[in-house]
Amino acid sequence: MRQRVAIAIALLNKPDLIICDEPTTALDVTIQGQILYEMQKLCRESGTALIWITHDLSVVAGLADTVCVMYAGKIVESGTVQQVLEHPLHPYTHGLLASIPRLTAPRGEKLHPIPGSVADNLPWDHACAFAPRCSQPIDVCTRETPVLEQSASRALRCHNPMR
Repeated sequence: MRQRVAIAIALLNKPDLIICDEPTTALDVTIQGQILYEMQKLCRESGTALIWITHDLSVVAGLADTVCVMYAGKIVESGTVQQVLEHPLHPYTHGLLASIPRLTAPRGEKLHPIPGSVADNLPWDHACAFAPRCSQPIDVCTRETPVLEQSASRALRCHNPMR
């Protein structure tokens, strides 16, 4: 109920933009679905833009048009939801998607977590922060910070993207 009240308060002044940071965390799936539905409806009706910060990729898939994947405080990949979730280019995005349990997986199949921990980061000022946890690092990853390269519809910060 508190989440609903907070959302209602956010919409009172008819803002141009609402930023929601993990607003459905710790809610059951039914309530989460109701909040997502109402937020989409209210934003569509009022013309309000919505930035939804979440770790829940199923929410992203159902809610967003565009997604930015961040690691250690920087965008590592962005594009349309379909582009990023169906064809991830950054190893972190790929690892996130591979770590999601699948209902169609055989019983007892092992999960595929991203190795290491967030504490293993390298500083962005002289390397790729994800390099210690990356599935395919190359030498340049620990020597140079990758720049965010943008194309017409996507952006990527990686020396050795997935193909």
